[in-house]
Order: sequence, then C-alpha cells, then structure tokens
Amino acid sequence: METVLSHIIRKRYSQEYENIATDVLAFILETNASARNGLMKLLKGIDKDIPDLHFKTQMSEEDKRPDMWGLHENDPRVFIENKFWAGLTDNQPVEYLNKLAGYTQPTILLMVGPEERVQTLWRELDHRLKKAKISVKGREQAAGIVNSITAWIDPKTKTGPILAITSWSRLLSTLELEVADDQSARSDLLQLRSLCDSADLGAFIPISKAEITDQRTPKFILQLGDIMQASIDLAVTEGVLSIKGLLPQSDWTGFGRYARFSSKQGAGVWFGAYFTTWQDHGGTPLWLIFLEGEFGRSHEVRALLEPWAAKEGIFTVWQYNEFYVAVDIETGEEKDTVVRSIVDQLKQIADMLAELK
Repeated sequence: METVLSHIIRKRYSQEYENIATDVLAFILETNASARNGLMKLLKGIDKDIPDLHFKTQMSEEDKRPDMWGLHENDPRVFIENKFWAGLTDNQPVEYLNKLAGYTQPTILLMVGPEERVQTLWRELDHRLKKAKISVKGREQAAGIVNSITAWIDPKTKTGPILAITSWSRLLSTLELEVADDQSARSDLLQLRSLCDSADLGAFIPISKAEITDQRTPKFILQLGDIMQASIDLAVTEGVLSIKGLLPQSDWTGFGRYARFSSKQGAGVWFGAYFTTWQDHGGTPLWLIFLEGEFGRSHEVRALLEPWAAKEGIFTVWQYNEFYVAVDIETGEEKDTVVRSIVDQLKQIADMLAELK
C-alpha cells in the first residue's frame, strides 16, 4: 500500500531511498522504546552478550560513515548498513569489520537489504572477505537473520566482529511485533514498510534530471563494450574462443556476441553485458549464456560447470533451460589487467568444457 511518504519519495527523491529509510528508522528507534527493544532482540539473537544500545546516525570516523551506529554509552558496538539497490561501497564490509575489531567485543556489522537481494548481497560480501583473505566461521542462525559469520580479523586468536544480514521485511516484522499496542509507532512503521516496498526494483521509478545528465553512465557503458571487445580479441588470439561464422547480437536487454569455445567439441555461447540478469542477481554485468540445443548444449554444459563453479565461488543461474555463468570484472585495475582477468576466466571454463563428449 502506497502512503504519502512513499509517494513523495518515489516521485521526487528516488535517489535518496537509503538515506531517507535510515532517517525514518532512526526516528522510530529514538522515539519508541518498544521498537528499540525489538531491534535489541534481533541483535541479542545474533550474540546474547551485546549490551543495551542507543542508536545514532550522521556519525563518521576517519573516512568511514556507517548508516547507523549502535552505542553502549559512548562505546561503538554495532554498525548497521541499510541497502536497497545501490552497490556496496569500498569500505563494505572489510574496512568496517577492521574498525569494529578495535572496539570492545562482541561487535556486529548488520547489513539490511530487500528480501530479493539478500542472497546476492551475501555472495558479494563473502567474495570481498575471501579477496581480503579474511577467514570466517559460520554461526547458528538467529530468528530474523538470513545469515551470519564471525570474521577472524585476528587469525591467531580467531576472534573478530560478527557479520550478519537480514531483510527490510524481516527487520520491520520484528519491530512490529514489539509495538503492536502502540498505534503511533505502528503508523510510523507502516510508512517505513511502504517506503521499502516502493523501492521495488521492478517498479518504474521516475527518471531524475541528474540521471539523464550524468555523463558517467554512457562512459561506463562504452568502457564496458571496449573491455568486452578487447577480451574477445585476446581470447581469439590465444585460442580460447572462436568467432568464425558467428556474429554480434544485441537488443534492449543487453549487447554481446556469439562465440564458440575452441575445443573439438566447441560448445557455443553468447558473451556480453546482459542487463536483465545483472539487475536480478547483481555482481557483474558480464555473463556467458549457454542456450538449449546443439549450439549451446546447456544441459551438458551445466552438468560439467555447475559443481566446479560452486566449488570455485563462481555464480551461475539455470533458467528457461539456459545456463548462465557470471564473469567477474576486476575493480580498481588498469584495462590490461581487467582484460587479462576476463580471458583467464574464459580459459578456465574452456578447460572444463574440453571434457564434453
């Protein structure tokens, strides 16, 4: 159900969903003890030794500015990061976990996102922890929490903060249970829930002037195309792919080209930027899509690649009898390094597909 707040935000401030939702949540926690107790129940479910906290926003330390701080007196114990569809910042989660490790333990970094994005967010968080070589230990899941681990920032003592993730719907349901007898708090939470629902990625959001005039968007798309073309050229040169007799193919949902892995069996594939899958699963705009039939051999390819991809932490999707494999893009690197990384991923897949009968 749309409310006045969600209507105004969707129409005029669609780029500020995360900030406004954080401010609304902070207001509810500050003005209603029952709602605050609900959040504490959620946090104590993660770790029973978390003390009672009060919550503040607009606080920063050095270059780190979590959306919300949970403080015991003046001692930080919890960071809460609220997400809808924006990407993770450079500080998330590694720098925040490093910061929390310096405070009195236990500490928690709680990520909150849309129910439809929670698993995608968790994969990206896990990927960043692995890249930073941070060991983790799984934890027993608490009520209202989708996943949680202990990050061993100090591998010798095997101690560190807890990283946990939940969804907006689960968080709000927890708070709503606590304020059942408070009409005012229930009304405030209804406004916040409506705001979260209006941030649905599938819904049309009015386009802002800033989006239209932001020249970084076409720059990124053009740069993405340049990286793809350079990767295909290098893959062909090194005998990883063949494009003989095959053409580029693009439509409103993405752009790319058909190719064939250059083994005798030569499974065919579409490689490119596929915006629909990028929107649905996040992680990367680049995908390999193996179609059903003699060209793509999606069923056979899936049988070979899916177990290997799960072991290697490579994300895959099976839908419409087509097999999708995510191709990661190195961030913060020069073009040659990015292209080399993509071709190395293609070569790994080519080696696996050499086993096709």
